[in-house]
Amino acid sequence: MPLGSRSQLAVIGGGPAGMTAALLLARGGHGVTLYERAAGLGGLWASRLDADGRFLSDNSCKVYQPSYTTTPALMSLIGTDWRAHFVPRYDLTSDWLEPFVRDCSWRDLRALAGAYLANRAGLGGFHEVSVDEFVRTRELTDACRAWMCATALGGIAGTLRMTMWEFFHRIGTNVVEILAGTKGPLYWNERPPNAPGGFVTIWHAALCRAGVEVRADTQVDKLEVHPEGLRLTTASGEEVTAGAVFLALPPPALARLLRTSDPALAEGFGAPQSALGGLVRDSAYSHLGVTWSFSSELPNDLPLGGHNVRRGWHPILVQHPQYQPWLKPPARTVVVASLAVDTEFRHHRLRTLASEHTPEELAAIVWEDERRIDPSLPEPLSAVITPSSSATQITRQGPLPVSCLGGRVLLATNLHGRAPYFTASLEAAIQAGAIAATAFDGDLERLPMGRPAKLPWTVAGSAEQRPLRQVVGATD
Repeated sequence: MPLGSRSQLAVIGGGPAGMTAALLLARGGHGVTLYERAAGLGGLWASRLDADGRFLSDNSCKVYQPSYTTTPALMSLIGTDWRAHFVPRYDLTSDWLEPFVRDCSWRDLRALAGAYLANRAGLGGFHEVSVDEFVRTRELTDACRAWMCATALGGIAGTLRMTMWEFFHRIGTNVVEILAGTKGPLYWNERPPNAPGGFVTIWHAALCRAGVEVRADTQVDKLEVHPEGLRLTTASGEEVTAGAVFLALPPPALARLLRTSDPALAEGFGAPQSALGGLVRDSAYSHLGVTWSFSSELPNDLPLGGHNVRRGWHPILVQHPQYQPWLKPPARTVVVASLAVDTEFRHHRLRTLASEHTPEELAAIVWEDERRIDPSLPEPLSAVITPSSSATQITRQGPLPVSCLGGRVLLATNLHGRAPYFTASLEAAIQAGAIAATAFDGDLERLPMGRPAKLPWTVAGSAEQRPLRQVVGATD
């Protein structure tokens, strides 16, 4: 612990990663201030609610898997049980593995199995091969390619940019869950997480009990290195000094902050400020959220991901009938969608790119596609668009270091690559925050991490990761 037994620390970003880091640090005796630019905590896991607490929309589809080990421990730490907040909706065996195998040819399965075994043996260089490159260069059927693009609920453009190493890690985790005999149920939120009784609300209260000062509606615009510590400047012009800063921001927000901050910060993470654009393009998993409301439950529930998850733009759709108590009548159920707008896929029917349409047009097209396959699906009462949100994924440029500037600046997101789940996983975010907190103070209480992923970027016999400057260009 570099700065004494009690340090005044700043955590920037109030999503699950930042909330985890803040909680562990505060419970370890540090003074912690948590800065969040939104009106409330939760990040990607916070639903949009109206003034009466009624559900309006979610920014994406978010799944919970019972194979998680870190999230249940965190839930216990804040005084609740994960089973009170998630409900089973689908099953990995019947809703994913069986249709995957049924749609693929024996040649497809043989090619995937061979590549998987080679990856496990450390052969094939799959940490340098993207899913996009793999599906373009292997002789696979169209059905198999479609599954590869949309599988593991990474879905849409995010799957294509991830490496085959990460792809196999995600798939392997799911297959192990199935072979363990649990069949692999998939869970979704039982209620909006930031509604009364939701786990984000309970978590916020636990932060306050631990002594964390929560500064919502406060955006940090600049960081400067000073002899006495790090100086934070907020959007309102307020200046605050902290002994150490934890960055729990998605790639676009992180890049914006580092571009306006002391160049030493970006260089400490291994790249000049001018190279951060490449990091954003590769590491940001951005998507548009759409929430449709209906006056009755759907006559036929949607399959996992929706009818068109393997076609066109690869949207992911899930019905949430369990949200009914939080809906404003006459709404009785909602369908939430995640849709990438930066995908290069053309729509299977219109032959257009998603970027050629307005968000409202995208919502109408996606639901029309569902109704073309199942005409019993009703017209929605309304469609609420959530502006583009961004999660984090590791690509072949490799992860960033956990800390820089002598441990005074720490990265509390999946960009450090030490959490076994990447993209928008709750498990990954909690692990990322916990890893950053314990990197700062090794005496903090530890959350169980399960079996860690073997990072292909780790130097043999050393925990040091290769610097980013070796793998991204020097220009934006």
